[in-house]
Amino acid sequence: MPSLIRLYEEFKDSGFVVLAISSREERGVVEAYARKQRMPFPVLLDTDGKVAFAYGAQATPTHYIINRKGEAVALVRGARDWTAAESRNLIRFFLDQK
Repeated sequence: MPSLIRLYEEFKDSGFVVLAISSREERGVVEAYARKQRMPFPVLLDTDGKVAFAYGAQATPTHYIINRKGEAVALVRGARDWTAAESRNLIRFFLDQK
């Protein structure tokens, strides 16, 4: 999560948005985690797992990259270093698309 937070901080002024969705966790657990991590973006609750199922999230974490048109353009399952050059270049590429 720390690398995703750093990525968000780097690109937020370019229109980059992160919405975290916690699946099958209680509100108190999620709120405590978000506070501890100092998450600067919204954390939504999917307490019954219906959203995760609908989107085919088969791993934790699962990341969907959605372009400016609202289209899902990439799927990343599992942990990733979002501060790595390839991750940053991927986000930059989609942000540059108008």
